[in-house]
Amino acid sequence: MFVVKGRYMKKLLFFFSIIFFSLTPALHAADLQTKGLDKEYYPFNTTVTAGFVFKHDCRFKQIYGKGMVNAITADFCYRAWQVWGFGAKLSYWRRKGCTSFLQQRALAQQVPFTIYVRGIKTFDRGVQLYASLGAGFIWTREKSYLGCPTTTKGVGEIEAGVNSPVWHHLNLTLALRYLFPPQCYNGDKADVGGVDLRAGIGISF
Repeated sequence: MFVVKGRYMKKLLFFFSIIFFSLTPALHAADLQTKGLDKEYYPFNTTVTAGFVFKHDCRFKQIYGKGMVNAITADFCYRAWQVWGFGAKLSYWRRKGCTSFLQQRALAQQVPFTIYVRGIKTFDRGVQLYASLGAGFIWTREKSYLGCPTTTKGVGEIEAGVNSPVWHHLNLTLALRYLFPPQCYNGDKADVGGVDLRAGIGISF
């Protein structure tokens, strides 16, 4: 499997986000009046966030601590109807640690990718609350003196969040999601997902 190192993953996701942002004028040219939507309706929303992923299995905590750093999450949502949309998100998580035996360096990396259906409620001043349900997969790699095992597992996703406009099309985003279920990895049942708390910025267009 092709592996992208952490710093290159960040640059790649940032590059694609810039492309999405640059397409704003063309994408917003859709005729909203024919859909019966108000002028504040924006069908596309893309966000870039970061945060922390809390893990719960004992083996992970012994080596890496309480969780992983969510270095970056890129989320792109198409709001097909006033209260319903669908989209996809891609994340890069990483955490350095020490093996429980001999205290050697270890590095865990995970790349979850999910697609989802999202319900959206818009309030006054453009504040949005949303909840989504999705599914996808998570690619995991651990590097230590024992080797570099990799695995890919299917996961489900539940997320809730809020988008708050701050200036024109720019939003502040806060999100909480849970990737489930715990699954067997290297012979042990591990929390391959976790509870992901993150914040960042987004653009609606």
